Amino acid sequence: MKKIILLLLTAAFCLPSRAQNINADGDNIRRSSNASNAPSCCGGADVSHWCLDVNLTGGALLQDISAANPTAGYLNTVTGQSSTLKFNNGASFGADAEIGYFFGKKRHFGIGTGVWYMYQTGDLTMDHFHVEYQSTDNLGGTFRQLLTSDGQVKESLQTSNLNIPLLYKYKTQFSRKVGFTVDAGVMFNLVESSNYTAKTAFDYEAIYKYDVTPEGTTTVFDNSAIPGSSDLIIKKSMYTPLGYSSVAAYFTDLQQHGYNVGLGVSPNKNTGNVSYTAGTIGLLLRPAISIALCPRTSLNLGVYYLYQDFNHTADANYRLTDKLGQYSSMLNTVTSSMNNSFGLSVGVRYCFGKKHVAPPAPDAAGPAEDVAPAIPPVEVEPPVASPTTVEEQPEPEERSDVSAPILFDFNKTTIHPSSYPILEEAVKELQDDPNATVTVHGYTDSRGAAAYNRILSKRRANSVKNYLRKKGISAKKVKTVGHGAKDAAATNKTAEGRAKNRRAVMKLNEGK
Repeated sequence: MKKIILLLLTAAFCLPSRAQNINADGDNIRRSSNASNAPSCCGGADVSHWCLDVNLTGGALLQDISAANPTAGYLNTVTGQSSTLKFNNGASFGADAEIGYFFGKKRHFGIGTGVWYMYQTGDLTMDHFHVEYQSTDNLGGTFRQLLTSDGQVKESLQTSNLNIPLLYKYKTQFSRKVGFTVDAGVMFNLVESSNYTAKTAFDYEAIYKYDVTPEGTTTVFDNSAIPGSSDLIIKKSMYTPLGYSSVAAYFTDLQQHGYNVGLGVSPNKNTGNVSYTAGTIGLLLRPAISIALCPRTSLNLGVYYLYQDFNHTADANYRLTDKLGQYSSMLNTVTSSMNNSFGLSVGVRYCFGKKHVAPPAPDAAGPAEDVAPAIPPVEVEPPVASPTTVEEQPEPEERSDVSAPILFDFNKTTIHPSSYPILEEAVKELQDDPNATVTVHGYTDSRGAAAYNRILSKRRANSVKNYLRKKGISAKKVKTVGHGAKDAAATNKTAEGRAKNRRAVMKLNEGK
């Protein structure tokens, strides 16, 4: 009975082993108090100072986000409306490994450090977005752009979070098999990088105000709260059938003519990556129950809580979208994000090093020696030199007549490649004569409304002007005029004749 009581007390309070001297004949017989076959947790005083912890975590992720105004970066904003950014459906999964050292004979208190990686997911949403501002279309025309989100703006996030923990560790024993352990400390963040996938679409609408001058018709920005009665308003809410099968067909046709308009347009590239400022410090608390698996190894089952505060410099010129299909992540507006993650933790603790117990008897068998497997050498193939390519030199072009017509396809403002030599010759002559100027006359064939043809002809002339500007010719030296279908160069009754009428003609004015 005395032996049984002694064994129970030892198991309950994790006392170190003590020798018992029992000798019925008066002789001392050495016996150990840990005669029980039950394994001891790593929390016992009879284990080594050192331990290795490997843990897996999983739980919820909450984010409190502060962000800059997403409409502030647009030029001459007439109106801007956006809802608050929200983070939903957050989840966090992690894996960490730490080395710990416990002090003193009882080994209750210690410190530890290691590495902790977390993979976190969630949805960043903005319920509504609308902005009206000054913009320039694909042909250089100034106008008022209207951008509206087609429903909710949503990004699915996958975040990589790498940290170095610096922990205060505590452990104690309830019995030889069950104990309690706590990790508490700070987390030094090294990487916080988010991959996003945007799931959204936008309506691109426009308002054009026209200014008639002796040189022709130009577009200007209308910043009035209510557009003028003579403005061209391209909005799906004001669409009326004009020979189009639907409002979508109407917007598609205008888009092909250089207008930055479209309905339900999704981003051309809906994925990307945004990183937050590294070096932030977080807080960690992880209590767990430890269950002995063998004398040196225990299973830790517990919960965890982690707080991290990340900072980010918002883009001062941020635009959620501008041109058709362009997209910039809402993460670029975030200035700070306070992250709270909590959930379950499961891990294994292995104690290693010299144990604080008497050495085994001389006849006890020692452990087998661990032999590290040999690592075979890796052959590295030498880089293969890429073949050297020789660029062919273009043959010199023949001089072209500057006054020859510059041709365009039907309903297009894109210069036909066959007319490039004419433009190159004009560039040479304007560069040779610094005082020379040029007037570009734009024309169309007879198909289409007269008002539309005048605008189209002006845009064709502007296309020529833009080409000359890109070649270094000052815009002040180039004037443009749109004549519509007037002064036809050929008959409009045949396809061949109409092709000749879709043109622009340059008139070179030599300097005095």
